[in-house]
Amino acid sequence: MPDAGVRDNVRVTQPLEYIDAGGVVTAPSPPAPRTPRRWLPIMLGLATFLIVLVAFGAVAGDWAARNSEMNSLVTRIEASEAAMGEVQDNVAGIIEAYRGNEQLSASEQDALDAALRAAAAQGRDQIAAAGEQVAAVRWLIWHQEIGDAQEAYLAHNRAWQAYLGRAADDPTEIARTQDEVNSTFEAAEGVVRDAVPPAPLFDLQDRVDVIFAPPSQQGDGQAA
Repeated sequence: MPDAGVRDNVRVTQPLEYIDAGGVVTAPSPPAPRTPRRWLPIMLGLATFLIVLVAFGAVAGDWAARNSEMNSLVTRIEASEAAMGEVQDNVAGIIEAYRGNEQLSASEQDALDAALRAAAAQGRDQIAAAGEQVAAVRWLIWHQEIGDAQEAYLAHNRAWQAYLGRAADDPTEIARTQDEVNSTFEAAEGVVRDAVPPAPLFDLQDRVDVIFAPPSQQGDGQAA
């Protein structure tokens, strides 16, 4: 005899009842289907967005830090170059004051030499002070290209100090071509340019172009 709650080829959706010694008993209902976790895709999407946001913030922060560090370095290089230019102007002015004299007297020569020595000593000290400021620029350890630019320019600054130190003792040094001054300036150009960040702030690219524009030849013929 067929079971009381089942018909052939028909699924019974109502709870089954069967009879045992204690009477009618209702069969257990089937478990309810699990409700899909609709919040899971939302949470995954939010987590992905936060990861992208943090990564973008890290990249943007690093870019801003590079610009800030390079701005500090270029500002101090500009001050160093200004000190070098001031020396050139002072020396040119001193020499111009004696130009036209076919033959200087001994006293005039002594006065010229003393003025040149003083200008050289003063310029050496000013350039040394500017170099200390360049050396004081701090950069993040993974921004090595900025450190390389700093060191390359400091080599040029030190070459100027050495040159003016010699001129302070012997003013005829001013008339000599200073190969180390010129070669360190040329060597620094590419390194400093490479340190300029992409999409630079603070007019960095234009300012570096001005620093390394072909130098005007002053009385001493040295590259600032």
